Amino acid sequence: MNIKQEKPQIMVVSTFHMRYTPDLQRMEFDDLLADSRQQEILKVVEQLKKFKPTKVALEVVNSEENKLNQEFIQFKEGELKLAIDEVHQLGFRIASDLQHEKVHAVDWMDTVGNRGVGQVFEWAEKNQPEFFRYINDTYRSNQQLSIGSESIYEIIRSQNQTSFIEKEHEMYMAIARIGSSQEYIGIDWMRWWYQRNLILYYNLAKITSISDRTLLIIGAAHVHLVTQFLNESKWFEVVNPLHYLTEEKN
Repeated sequence: MNIKQEKPQIMVVSTFHMRYTPDLQRMEFDDLLADSRQQEILKVVEQLKKFKPTKVALEVVNSEENKLNQEFIQFKEGELKLAIDEVHQLGFRIASDLQHEKVHAVDWMDTVGNRGVGQVFEWAEKNQPEFFRYINDTYRSNQQLSIGSESIYEIIRSQNQTSFIEKEHEMYMAIARIGSSQEYIGIDWMRWWYQRNLILYYNLAKITSISDRTLLIIGAAHVHLVTQFLNESKWFEVVNPLHYLTEEKN
């Protein structure tokens, strides 16, 4: 007997970026197209499919959704070779295997005149050198990650642990303290960061109706805020991805 769910379900899955990005979190890796790495990626795909998502949302700016779905259709028709990024390697595969007609782009990136994070760190290095070193030593030195012998499945599983997600957000709270007197240097970037994640929440909520089980695949730094907004809205049931990132889950 099917039990009607009381709220739409959303599962926010933290992942590293498989391609180079200017994000604060970067990961060095070997050939993700190698057979062994592809098998590790497919293991993640199979586990996340057990959530049985009705929609797959991706960290792609909303204005590019048509282009994204042109690529998705090409992939389903066997006319597209997957790029090395989590959008293709995870999102396209899950949505295709579950016979979804489309995928959803929910990101936003307009700068609206705020400082970039690089400018914030340049200011801190010059004007707050001790605090700049603290952020580098405490957080940024740990952001340059390497896969090494660890499997992609285990890395993604570890990046969905509460302790990892909280540490990611803790660094952004440190960035908010960069500045002097009434020069809110770090906050000038942070207000953009909050706005971006609020728009991610808005776009995610907009596509998720009562009967949906929406899967969001997104960079680790976003998870704390997007999950917070979803929980505080009281409109959604937020599903812990660790319930599915285990081999025992049926």
